[in-house]
Amino acid sequence: MQSSNIVQPQQKNTIMQLLEKYKLDGRNNKMSLTAGIYMDETGESPILDTVKVAERFLVENQTCKAAFNMTGDVDFHRAVKKVVFPYFTEVEKKEICVIQTLGASGAINLIGQLVNQYAPLSRIWVSNPTWENHEPLLGHHLGGICHYKYVAENNKASVSKIMEDLQYSKPGDYVLFHASCHNPTGIDPDLYQWTELAKFCKDMRLIPIFDFAYQGFAYDLEKDTEVFGIFKQNVDDFIVCNSFSKNMGLYDERVGALSFIFTDQEKTNSWLQTTKRLIRSSYSIPPIHGGAVASHIINNDLLFKQWGEEVSGMRKDLERRRSDFFSALDCVGMKEDILDFDKQNGMFVCLKLTEEEIGTLREKYGIYMLDSGRISIASLNSKKIPMLCEAIKKLRV
Repeated sequence: MQSSNIVQPQQKNTIMQLLEKYKLDGRNNKMSLTAGIYMDETGESPILDTVKVAERFLVENQTCKAAFNMTGDVDFHRAVKKVVFPYFTEVEKKEICVIQTLGASGAINLIGQLVNQYAPLSRIWVSNPTWENHEPLLGHHLGGICHYKYVAENNKASVSKIMEDLQYSKPGDYVLFHASCHNPTGIDPDLYQWTELAKFCKDMRLIPIFDFAYQGFAYDLEKDTEVFGIFKQNVDDFIVCNSFSKNMGLYDERVGALSFIFTDQEKTNSWLQTTKRLIRSSYSIPPIHGGAVASHIINNDLLFKQWGEEVSGMRKDLERRRSDFFSALDCVGMKEDILDFDKQNGMFVCLKLTEEEIGTLREKYGIYMLDSGRISIASLNSKKIPMLCEAIKKLRV
C-alpha cells in the first residue's frame, strides 16, 4: 500500500489546546493565529447587520420554540437549496435532501456514521494536509481513512498529484474535497481542474463528499458553488456539508446542513431515515434559532442581497490583509523563505516554519499558531503584521 494511505498522527497541539494556552498567557502583546474566525481590526468577531435584522424579526414574530423538526424546517431547506445550489434547476433542487446539522462539523460526523452503516468496507480519502478535525469527526471508520497528496504547483492545486494517489482507490470509496478555500493551504482547483476531478470520480466510481465551510470567501456566494454544477453533470451521487458559521458569523449557533444529491430516490429516502435515527440517538433536534436566522436572511431578497455585500466586504478585507502580510514579509526579506505559494483563497496561510521555530514564537513572543505553520489571516490585523514579520525574521537571523 502507498505511503499516502497511512493515517498520520494528530498534531501535538490542536486548535482548542492552543486557544487554552493563549488564554492563560498573561503577556499584553500576545497574538492568537489559530482559529479560523473572522475578526475585525479591533479583534472582535462582528455580528452582521443582516443577522441583527433577522434576530429582531424573530423576537417580534416568532411564536414557538418547540417545533421539534429533527432535520430542520422547510424554510431552512429552501434557503440551503437557494444559496448552495443556484446552478441547479427547480426540478433538480426538489430531488436534493437537506438536513439541518450542528454546523458542517456535525454533517461530517453524520457522514462518518452513515458510511459505516451503508459501506463499511469502503475507504474515505482525505487530503494531506487537511483540517485537523476531519479525521476525528469521521470517527473510527471501519474501512479505514486514506490520504491523497494536496500540494501546489505554479500557484495552483496539483490535480495530477491528487489523482496519482486516488488511483489506488476502489469503486465505492468516498473522497472528501474542500469545495473552496482549502483548509489549510488556501489553494483551490480551478473550474477546469474540478471538471477533471469530476470525470475521474466518475471513471473510478468514487463518491465525493464536499466540506463547504467558506462559501463566499473565494470569489462570491454564487461563483463558489459552480463546482456542484460540474459534479452534478458527471457523477450520480455526491454529498455536501455546508456551514453558516463563517459567512454569517454564526459560530456559536452551530448552523449547517447535510445535503444528499443522489439520483436514486430510494437511496435518498433510506439515507434520510437512517440519518434521523442517528440524530435522535445523539442530539435529537438541531437548535432552532440559528437556522431561523439563516433562513430569514436567505429567503428575503433584500436581506439576501445585503448579506452578499457583507460577505464580499469580509472577503476583500481578507485579501487586503493577505496582501499586506506578504508585502511586509517581503520588506524584511522573508517572503521567499517561508512561503511556497502566494495565490490563495480564504482565511489561512501556511508558513514554512519548523516545529521548533513555531515553539520559539509561542514561548518567546507569545505568537500562537498550529504546529503545521498554518496561520489565520482573519485573526491578523494591521497592527500585528509588523510584529509577526519581525519575530519571524529574528528566528532566521
